[in-house]
Amino acid sequence: MKKNVFGILAIVVVLFSFSLVCDVVWALKNVCPECCKMVKDQDLTQCPFCGKVMNKCLICGQINPIKNDHCASCSASLAESRVSRTISRDIREELKLGESDRSKIEVELQQIEQKVLETGITPELVARQVELLTLMGWWSLANTTANTFSQQFPKAEQNARMSICRVIALRNLGFLALQENHNEIAIGYLKTALSIDPKDSKAQNLLEMAGGTK
Repeated sequence: MKKNVFGILAIVVVLFSFSLVCDVVWALKNVCPECCKMVKDQDLTQCPFCGKVMNKCLICGQINPIKNDHCASCSASLAESRVSRTISRDIREELKLGESDRSKIEVELQQIEQKVLETGITPELVARQVELLTLMGWWSLANTTANTFSQQFPKAEQNARMSICRVIALRNLGFLALQENHNEIAIGYLKTALSIDPKDSKAQNLLEMAGGTK
């Protein structure tokens, strides 16, 4: 039991360290995790010294050239896969690394960002991004992105979905402001939410608590 605890703590420290020093993550790209030798030809998919597959996407299983930073199949970032590959499969499965709802949302957000770079902004991509930001509870970014969406794509069929997400975000921003005793700020958020959906009862109740009118 104690050994497992120390093992888990060591993994957490390693992952945290990599998140702080992103250059180290990218440096792993051309260093074989099996024999630790540097591979100069980044068009390869396997280490020429030991045959180890070096840039396999852990999301969809696609084997990519070493030079790829994003999966050619699903557009997921390969940096996380390069770190995770240094952890044994048994430990990854035991800790369920990358399997939480939050991890899956973060992967999809990365995929959307990559698709935007490759194909440009589309209403469906931005709409999905707003929905994911709302699920993550990133209220400020969800609100800003949804507002920008309505300005960029005023006639898009996704606007109804964006309005729902924006009301949720504004309502939560109002609640957080109210918790910090910033009543005027809270009232501003909640009134904006009610201008989008006048029937939102939760926003109405919060507005009354903030000293606004119901």
